[in-house]
Amino acid sequence: MHPLAGKVGNIIRVQNFFPGSGNIIVAVSGGIDSMALMHLLATPGFGLRDRLVVAHFNHQLRGADSGADALFVAEAAGQLGLPFESDSGDTQQLAAESGEGIEAAARQLRHRFFARLAKRLGAVVALAHHADDQIETFFLRLLRGAGNRGLAGMQPIASSPADSGVTLERPLLGIRCDEIIEYVTQKGIGFREDASNTDTRFLRNRIRHELLPQLAGQFGASVSRQVLKAMQLCGDDTDCIDDLAAEWQGEPPFDQLSIAVQRQVVQRQLFALGVESSFDLVEALRLEAGRVIEVAPGRRLQRNAGGQVELVASAAEPEFSMAKCEVSLVGQSCEAEFGGLKIGWERLVGGLEKWSELSQVKNREVFDAESLGQVITLRHWQPGDRFQPIGQAGTSKLQDLFVNQKISKADRRKLVVAEAADGRLFWVQKIRIADTCKVTDSTRELLLFSWRG
Repeated sequence: MHPLAGKVGNIIRVQNFFPGSGNIIVAVSGGIDSMALMHLLATPGFGLRDRLVVAHFNHQLRGADSGADALFVAEAAGQLGLPFESDSGDTQQLAAESGEGIEAAARQLRHRFFARLAKRLGAVVALAHHADDQIETFFLRLLRGAGNRGLAGMQPIASSPADSGVTLERPLLGIRCDEIIEYVTQKGIGFREDASNTDTRFLRNRIRHELLPQLAGQFGASVSRQVLKAMQLCGDDTDCIDDLAAEWQGEPPFDQLSIAVQRQVVQRQLFALGVESSFDLVEALRLEAGRVIEVAPGRRLQRNAGGQVELVASAAEPEFSMAKCEVSLVGQSCEAEFGGLKIGWERLVGGLEKWSELSQVKNREVFDAESLGQVITLRHWQPGDRFQPIGQAGTSKLQDLFVNQKISKADRRKLVVAEAADGRLFWVQKIRIADTCKVTDSTRELLLFSWRG
C-alpha cells in the first residue's frame, strides 16, 4: 500500500469518516486532487469500493474542454469499475440572473447536483479539498474581511450549502498538495489540467501563485504550518462563542454581553431569518437598537432593546441599505440590474491610446480593467465609506462629497456605488470615477462601465 493511502486510511478510521454502509458520492472534476481522492477511496484495504459512486458536474465554462473533462472522468470511473453520474448547467446564465460571480454560481450549481444525487442514493459526498486549499481559503477570507468562523476554514465533516440534510466529508484536509502529487505520479494516475487554475485574475489563484510563494520565500515553509494552527484556534474560539450565544435567553441584558457574543447572537438570528450575514450588517444591528436597515428591496430589519432582530414593516424608512449584488468580470461582457439601474460592462484590449479614441458618452465611464479585479460588488452608500475622486490626492468621506455635490440625504440612500475586488470604491453614481482605477500609461485592458435607468 502506498504511504499516502496508509495515511488516509488511518485518518478515515480515527476521524470516523464514512460510517455505516451507505453510498459515498466522490465528487470528481478530473483534476489532480479529485482523481487522487477517487483512487485513494477505491484502495482495496479500505473496504469502501462497493459504496463508491463517481459524480461529475459540467459547468459549461470551457467549451469543448468541459465536455472532454466529463468523458475523461467517466472513462476513469469505468476503469475502476465504479458507477458514474453526471449533470451540467449554464453557469454564465445563473451568474447573470443572480448577480453573483462565476465562482459562486458554479459552486451553487454543482452543490445542488451533489445534494440531489445524495438524496436519491442515500449517500454522503466526498470532496477532495486538502491542506493547501485550507491555507488558500484562510487568506481568501482574510482579504474579504471574514471573522473567526470564516478564518477557521472548511470543516472535515459539514452540511451541504445546498441542503443541510446532506453531509459533505473531506478526508484529505490534513494532506499536503505535494503528497498528492507524489502519489499520483508514482501510481501513474492521469488527470486533466484546467487552464483557469493559473489565471491570476482570480483572487484564489493570485494567492496560490503569488502570495504564498512569496511568503514561503521570505519567511520559510513554516508559514503554512502556522496558518493551519491559527485556523484551528479560530475554529475552537468560535465554537466556544457560539455555545455561549446559543445558551443566551435574554439574561444578562444584550448590552452587557461581551462584544463577541453580541455579534454571534445577531448572526444566529440573521441565519434563522434567512438573511446573509456580513460584518457591516451585524455591527449596524449590534450597535444601535431600533435602527432600520434594508437588507433587500422591501425587506427591512431592526434590533430591539432586548436583543431580538425583527422584520420591520416596509413602510418604515431605512437609515441605509445593505442590499448588494456581486458581478463577475470574467468574460467579455455582461449586464446586471441593481438599485433601479441596468449596469453593463465590456472589456476592450488597449490602453491610453485606445481610451483617447473613445468618445465621451453620457452614463459611461472607462477604467483600467486590471485595477478592478475579477469581481465587483454593486451596493448602496454606507456610513464610513471613503472615496478618492480622480485628480484628488487622498480619500474623502463619501458623505462629505455628497454634501459638496448638494445631494440630498434621501437621494444618498438610493445612489449605487461600485466596489472593486479589493474593497476600494471605484465608481459612485453622480460622482467622478476613482483616481486609483483610471486609465494610465501601464493600462493594457479597458473596462467600459455603463448604466441606465
